[in-house]
Amino acid sequence: MLGKTCWTAVMSGAALLVQSTLGGVALAQTFDASRIEVDKELAERVPDKVRQTGVLVGGSDNDYAPWEYLAGADGQTPEGIDIDIGNAIAARLGLKYESRTAQFTTILPALGTNYDVGMSAFSITEERKKVVNFVSYAETGNEWVIKAGNPTGFDPKNVCGRQIAVQSGSRHEEKLMEVNKGCLDGDHKEMAILPFKTQTEAVTRVATGGADATITGSATALYAAFKSNKTLETIRPVGEELNVRGLNGIAIAKKDEALTELLADTLTTLIKDGTYNAILDSWGMAAVGVEKAEINPASGH
Repeated sequence: MLGKTCWTAVMSGAALLVQSTLGGVALAQTFDASRIEVDKELAERVPDKVRQTGVLVGGSDNDYAPWEYLAGADGQTPEGIDIDIGNAIAARLGLKYESRTAQFTTILPALGTNYDVGMSAFSITEERKKVVNFVSYAETGNEWVIKAGNPTGFDPKNVCGRQIAVQSGSRHEEKLMEVNKGCLDGDHKEMAILPFKTQTEAVTRVATGGADATITGSATALYAAFKSNKTLETIRPVGEELNVRGLNGIAIAKKDEALTELLADTLTTLIKDGTYNAILDSWGMAAVGVEKAEINPASGH
């Protein structure tokens, strides 16, 4: 099911595998959406611009396993939790779902033009809600990813002065900036924040010894540690800035109110009939499930 090595690194002269095995061992069984029945009443509410093409187009960075990543025989087929949920929503509406790969920071500005929705494990924040709408579909926390055995003595209680890799434009980068300000205000050594386009690159930097740690969502962190052949491990963050749980949301352009309401109602039917839980179960991610889909819920941060 997988076809391209995402994470590889060399450490201490030996090959260190930090990868999603694209071409042999599957991450999970991709959920089969072909048996999902169309809800005619919901399908009638599909906006004309989407109905005309028959395709719901989503933007994803597709480099954030297990949420979304590139796989298949050519290594270019999007797969993951977000892709399965997108497929399920589209099937319920009598549509096809198309995930287009884009840099994470470019997705939200292109909603309503290049993409109908943003499906890229977006954390719902008050700042983002000012410019786009969200429909909540998962609840996750944060984790630090470090080398197994913690050879650098990384202490989540004191991250000042540490080299931290992070995905550029992410909520985690914003929070690290807040923590770093606290370091400076307290006359501590500032962090060296190393931004990368993708979370994969950030994890690779930790694996190769170029950073003490990276912080990311719990699902992604746990997956990275699991696939690293026990060369990486996770640590729970400390402090209100980083040790938080929050909602992930499907992003929709502010102007597309009807589509926002339709997606919330559609996801609600998938939750009620068990399809949503079946998707999460197929990825071993039942713990991130929500009981209802909400439009622009309070983010708490």
